[in-house]
Amino acid sequence: MKIERTLLKTILICERCGGDFSQTETALTCSRCNHVVREEDGKFFFSSVPGDIQPFDKRERGPDIGTPWRRANWKFLQQQVEQIPPETIILDVGAGRGDFVTLFEQRNYLTLDIYPYPQVDIVCDLTKIMPFRPQSMDAIILMNVLEHVYNSHELFAAFAKMLAPGGKLIVAIPFLLKLHQTPYDFVRYTHHALQKLGEDHHLTLSHLEGYYDPAFILGEGINHLKYNVVPAIPKPKHYFLRAVLLGLEVQKRLLQIGLGNGQAVHPDHTPNPAPVGYQVVYTRTTAGATHFEG
Repeated sequence: MKIERTLLKTILICERCGGDFSQTETALTCSRCNHVVREEDGKFFFSSVPGDIQPFDKRERGPDIGTPWRRANWKFLQQQVEQIPPETIILDVGAGRGDFVTLFEQRNYLTLDIYPYPQVDIVCDLTKIMPFRPQSMDAIILMNVLEHVYNSHELFAAFAKMLAPGGKLIVAIPFLLKLHQTPYDFVRYTHHALQKLGEDHHLTLSHLEGYYDPAFILGEGINHLKYNVVPAIPKPKHYFLRAVLLGLEVQKRLLQIGLGNGQAVHPDHTPNPAPVGYQVVYTRTTAGATHFEG
């Protein structure tokens, strides 16, 4: 855990009655209703773990590691973190294997996920359970997670309650990207939908950029053909299509050389927007959070 336990106690509340917790070596106990939240391997379990989830392996992340989209995410988040005061309380939702943990060294940093990965502090589904005090968070991180949330309005309602006025919600979400981590991959949002989602919960879209990389999108299509379509084509047409794929891969590499890295720009500055994904910052307004009626 990257946050002091004394500070953690001021953040967490009983999700059943809103009471304060007392803490032992193995549990949190509500002083009002005696509800117990177990602690195991340094994690607090507010939710049960879904039985059908497929945990993913650890992958190295960094400004120059991974896909162009992931590298762009790193640089975007690093820029946002550098603007956050050191005393800020930060919650990384859907933190998984802790891809960005090195960006938060010497910070009040807390990780949350619905699966108890080794790097996770709190196991909780925020669309169902709210164990945090209102306005207790200064910043919330949601990197490549929103597409895996079916009840997005419930999640944003929780964020609106948790964020202090002026607090930041920092989001990266793919758009033209293949399905991943199924069966927990549900949605793709346009930037219009992302803006409306924030407005419904008094979260102002203070920063919006689409990440555009035509060579990367071409590569996604080539991989789909290579691994899913062409292997099922009978011979001799199969050999012809494999030769076509080789030619496409060469063209993709030439396109990468000619275009260089992808670009992050506002969608309104792109005549025909086809982003790999969006990188967004919401700011919590001073208006009170409202319950969304879908």
